[in-house]
Amino acid sequence: MRIRELWAEGWRNLEPLKLVPGERLSVLFGDNGQGKTNVLEAAYYLAALRSFRTTHAEDLIRRGAPEARARLRAEVEHRGLQRRFEIELGPTGRRARLDGKSVRGTAAALGAVSVVLFVPEDLLLSRAAPAARRRFLDLAIFNVERGYYEEASAFQKVLRSRNALLRQGSSAPALLDTYDEELARTGARVVMRRRALVAALEPRFAGHFRQLHGDLAVSLTYRSDPDVEAAGDEAAVERALDRGLADRRALDVRRRFTGFGPQVDDLEIGFLGTLARSQASQGQLRSLMLALKLAELTHVEARLGDPPVLLLDDVPSELDPLRRSLLFDVIAKLDCQTLISVTEREIVPALSGRRDFLVRAGTVVADPEAA
Repeated sequence: MRIRELWAEGWRNLEPLKLVPGERLSVLFGDNGQGKTNVLEAAYYLAALRSFRTTHAEDLIRRGAPEARARLRAEVEHRGLQRRFEIELGPTGRRARLDGKSVRGTAAALGAVSVVLFVPEDLLLSRAAPAARRRFLDLAIFNVERGYYEEASAFQKVLRSRNALLRQGSSAPALLDTYDEELARTGARVVMRRRALVAALEPRFAGHFRQLHGDLAVSLTYRSDPDVEAAGDEAAVERALDRGLADRRALDVRRRFTGFGPQVDDLEIGFLGTLARSQASQGQLRSLMLALKLAELTHVEARLGDPPVLLLDDVPSELDPLRRSLLFDVIAKLDCQTLISVTEREIVPALSGRRDFLVRAGTVVADPEAA
C-alpha cells in the first residue's frame, strides 16, 4: 500500500495540509511541539478510526476550526487499485466516505488504509502492564482480520454487562448463567484469534531479532488459564471458559468484577528461556520490541498481499546508534512506504525514494534540500 496524498483540515494544530509522501520514505523533521506527530496521527486515524494519543474526538479538532470540524482524506494505492478514503469529525460524530460513497459502521470502514504504527512507548511493551500487550495483539489482528472488530466488540459488550451486574452486588444466577454462556462463546473466538496471531508472528519475530541482535533464543507465547491453554480447538476453549466462569463465580460476586477470561490473558515475550523483562538488558529489550513490530509489518504484508505503511514516531531518537543503524538496514530491505518523525533529520540515512518535510508551527513544507 502507498499513500499518494494525505490531506487534513482542522486537525490538531496543523494548517491545511496536502502531503505527497515519498515513494519509500518521508522524513518529517523539526523541533518538538510543531506538529510532526499530528501528521502521523492523521494517517493512523484514517487506518484505525481512532487516535493513538487520545480517546476524546474533540481533542483532535483544531481550536477555532470552521464549524468545529476536522476533515481527513487519503488517496491510496493498494495492489494497483486507486482509492480515496475520507473522514469528517464534528459535533454530530464521525462520517466516512470511501470512493465518494458513505460508509456506515466502524467495521465497514476499517481496512481502507493499512498502517503499522511504532511509537517510543512500544519499546517498553515487554515491561508494561498485560493490558498493553493485549492491546498490541488486538490491534495487530484488526489489521488483517476485519471481522475481528465485531467479534472483540461482542465480547467486550457482554463483559461490561456482566461487570455492571456484579457491581450492583446482586448475584442474579439466571442472568449470570446467560452472561457466562455468551462470555464463553465470544471469548473463545478472541482466544483463538490471538493464538493464531502469536503463532504466525513468532517465527517472523525470531528472524527479525536475529537480524537486529544475533542468534539468541526468543519466543512468543499467548498465556491463558492452564485449562484454557490445554483446550485445543474453539469448542474446547469455550467449554473451558464456561467452566472457569462457573467455578469462580462466587469470587467474582465478592470482588464485583470478572477476573477470569481473555481480558486477563497476556503475551509472554521470552528471552533465553525466561521472561524477557526479567532477563534481557535494556538494549536487548529494545531489539526485541523492534523485532516484534517488524514481525507485525511483515505479517500484514503476507496476509494482505501488500505491505502496510510504516509509521515511526520519533523512534530512532530513542535508539542507540547501533540499533538505529540496524533498524534502517531492515527498513531499506522492506518494500513498504515509511513515514517517520524526527527532530534531527541527519540521523536518518539517505535511503532511496526519500522525501523530507519541515514541520514548523503546524505548517508542513516540502524541503528543497531533501536527501
